Formats: sequence, structure tokens, C-alpha cells
Amino acid sequence: MKLYTLFTIIPFTLMFLTTGCGKSSKTNEDTKVETDQLVKITIKQFQSDSMAIGTISTQTFEDEVRCNGYITAAANGMAQVGTPIAGIVESVNCSMGSFVKKGQTLCMISGNDLMAMQQEFTETSARLRRLKSDYERSKSLYDEKIGAEKDFIATESEYKATKSKYLSLKLRLELLRLNVAKIEAGDLYASFSVISPINGYITKQNLVLGQFIEQQKLLVEIVDVSKLQIQLSVFEKDIAKLKPGQTVNFSSPGENSFNNKASLVSIGRAVNPDTKTVTCVAAIKNSPQTSLINQSYIEALIAVNSSEATALHSEALIKSGKDYYVLVVEKSDNEAYYLRKQKVTIGRISKGFTEILDDTDLSKVLIKGVYNLSAE
Repeated sequence: MKLYTLFTIIPFTLMFLTTGCGKSSKTNEDTKVETDQLVKITIKQFQSDSMAIGTISTQTFEDEVRCNGYITAAANGMAQVGTPIAGIVESVNCSMGSFVKKGQTLCMISGNDLMAMQQEFTETSARLRRLKSDYERSKSLYDEKIGAEKDFIATESEYKATKSKYLSLKLRLELLRLNVAKIEAGDLYASFSVISPINGYITKQNLVLGQFIEQQKLLVEIVDVSKLQIQLSVFEKDIAKLKPGQTVNFSSPGENSFNNKASLVSIGRAVNPDTKTVTCVAAIKNSPQTSLINQSYIEALIAVNSSEATALHSEALIKSGKDYYVLVVEKSDNEAYYLRKQKVTIGRISKGFTEILDDTDLSKVLIKGVYNLSAE
């Protein structure tokens, strides 16, 4: 048991008990500061309770706009992958939550539509070669005034229509990333691959072996976490305070502090009639992107103005009723510190510091271990 000093706080009253004198004193007024009474803290107690002495300092305080929002992927940071033609899933080469690279095969698709498209392409290619020969011969005869004009026009029309169909089928096969020259030579593909268009993590997957896939159905969703950003909902009354480049401190899922930073890049120009908010976007700056989750809820503070003020560590403050106090080092020797209770008026609170509005000497204040005294 410690026999030197006992410091307790009770509602609306701050009492100081020192065992050396065997007496107790109490004030009945919360606003009264007892400057004639000192609290003795021995050096041994100071060290064992990891206490610390600090001083008032100049800190930067920011006027902030509080808002909510979501972490979202930029337009070029998310891809929803489907298939240009219907088919059956032959193999699945990815899984939910896995990382994939641009160009990596996600799955293989086969089916009658693929076979029919290749067959039509080879038949059109063969027909085009024949029509090209007929067209060139007919054109030669027409140029020499030998052939009839209507025969030349009929041949030319059929040739151009077939050429257009050939090019259309060729483009469709190239979209499937198939070698059209190989198909044209009669070597057909039994399946085609669906590949990833970006680097990223798979956030949705609708693939099952043997499943029939309709054309344009969503198969896989991929999010590039390096391109995540914040979409903020700011109340209309606060929009006039915002401008691009302002710092946004936000709290991501599972965090209690606003240690993540972003920079405001765009401010919306329309008010949502339901929420009465304006959508703004901020680019994430210092957060590890792999720890962020797309579409997760966040709370944010937008720093709209900053100024310097004198402040103390918030740990140094003791609240009693509506008032705040600090313990000032009145004197010290080789055996103990002697502390005096001092009432202070506070202002803004930010990042572990509290603004002190009083013009008073707070060069030596107990800034750590204050509540170790009250817990004794």
C-alpha cells in the first residue's frame, strides 16, 4: 500500500488527501482553485507509475467537416467479366478472393455457339474467295465494255456483302482471342478462354463446372485495390467550405482512429433529394491498399481550415463536473514532486492534444499518469 499521497475524484468535487499531515480539506465550489494545497508524489511512485512531466506547446488545429462514405473502385479499377457467346463452363481457374493478373485465364467455355460461329466463318471465307474471283473477272469485263453493267453490279454487291459478313465473323472470333488464320485453315477450337482484363482481386464469382452460361452474364468481378478511392456524402450546408486538395482523415473498418489519409479530388454539383447530401470523391494517400475493402463504410473528417494554438496532451486533463484541471509542478526535490491543482479553460481537441485558452504558466505539467493517482 502506498502511504504518501491519495488523489481521488468524486462527482462535482475534487479532493486532495495527503497522509503526511493526517488532515483532509474539501472545497464546496467546483470553480474554486485551491492554490495553497500541494500533492506530493514520490520519485519512486513517479517512476513505477510511468508518469511524465511535459509543457504546453504550439499545435496545429484543423476545422473539420464530418461526413460518411464508402470505399469504392475507380471506373478503371474494376472489371465485370462476361462472355460474348453462350456456352458451358469446362474449367475454372480462379477462386473467390484470389489475385489475378491481366491476361490470366479465368475459365474455359465450350458449346454449340462456338462451333457454329467457326463453321460459318470458314464457309464465309471460302465463299468470299470465290466471289472475289468472280468480282475481279466481272470488273475486268465491265471495264473493257464487254460485260453487262447489271451483271457487274450484282456480282459486286454479293461480294461486298459477303466480305462484310466475313469481317464481322472475324472480329467476333478475335474477341474470343482465337487465331482466325488457324480456323480459316480448317483447324477449329473446341473451347475458348475468358481472361482477366486487369490486375486485381476477385470479389464476385458465378462459375460452376458444367454450368450453361448465357451471353453477357456476369461471371467474375475483379477489383484493383491500388485504384480504390473514397466516395463521400457531404451535407449541402458544408459544401461551400470544400475545395480540391484538402486533406481527408478517415477511419476504415475495424479502426477507432482517423489515421488514414486521402486528398479531396472532386466535389459534386448535385444534391441527392433523399439524403440532402452532395457526393464528393477523395484519392487515398497513405493507407495500405491491400487492407481496404471495396464498398466498405467509412467515417471521415475533411480538414477545411487550420490554425496554430497552445495546447497540452489530452491525458494531462482531469474533468470534474463541467470544469477541467491540470496538475502543475509547483516544486520538486530529490525525493518528490509537489503538484498544484490548476483550473484551465479548453478549446478544440485534435490528435491527442487539447487547446488551452488561458494565459497562464503551464511550463511543467503532469501529462502522463494522472489517472493512476485517481485509481489508487
